Amino acid sequence: MATISPTSDRAGERKRGFSPTRLLLYALLVLVTFITLFPFYWMVVGSLMRPVDLFSPVPRLWPTQPDPASYTRIFSLVPMTRFFVNSVVVSVTTTVVAVLISSAAGYTFAQLQFVGKRFWFAVTLATLMVPYQSRIIPLFTMFNNYGLENTYIGIILPGLGSALGVFLMTQFFRTIPPELREASIMDGASELRVFLQIYLPLARPAVATLALFVFLQSWDDLLWPMIIAPKPEMRTLQVGLAFIRQQAPAANQVMAAIVVSVIPVVIVFLLAQRQFISGITAGAVKE
Repeated sequence: MATISPTSDRAGERKRGFSPTRLLLYALLVLVTFITLFPFYWMVVGSLMRPVDLFSPVPRLWPTQPDPASYTRIFSLVPMTRFFVNSVVVSVTTTVVAVLISSAAGYTFAQLQFVGKRFWFAVTLATLMVPYQSRIIPLFTMFNNYGLENTYIGIILPGLGSALGVFLMTQFFRTIPPELREASIMDGASELRVFLQIYLPLARPAVATLALFVFLQSWDDLLWPMIIAPKPEMRTLQVGLAFIRQQAPAANQVMAAIVVSVIPVVIVFLLAQRQFISGITAGAVKE
């Protein structure tokens, strides 16, 4: 009987490791990574360039004389601090409240029994098929009649209900055995306590994933804040960027403003990265 030596096994593994297919895959991944990251690199580098370098006949990938003055200049020309505060208030409030509402609804659909549960869950999912733009006019008419124009409440309210969030949390809570809830109820815990102290901590990966999605959607929202809050002092950062050319026509200043708007998103993603990856891979491995 022929035997295979350990040396030949290692040589075979090295040969397979440097196969043309794998090298081609690595080259493709490097190319995709470059295409993805280059706009962000150019945005940061462009904010440090002078206009003469940005529009040079010979493209420059690095400023000859890095000049961070565009950042201080943009804050003096445009009320960026006010825009930033508005965006933080709107996005953080929307994220916290929307996650709590979606988690409570998901817990209800997954663990509780009530008449019409399947019907109402189907109705909730059906709202995903309704285009967001088709709701703009009815929402604006209703909010304007209630006097919510140019208010934080008017900007925040439409983002509090998330059918996708309800679906995500419902699917996650269905993976938790109902015996856990029943045992807690038998021990004297109320339904609210079971949800807040037992089920919600177990759902941290799903909560982090949902919070990241809601925050990004709220932070990047342009259409609704522009319609419901037209006053300059109520503009969010994205709305302010849409009108920034009126006050800061220089390209490097616009790039600096965009960099400022991206920083919170990067920070939030880095903070929630571990829980986010756990959330999107939950249930991928069957034990």
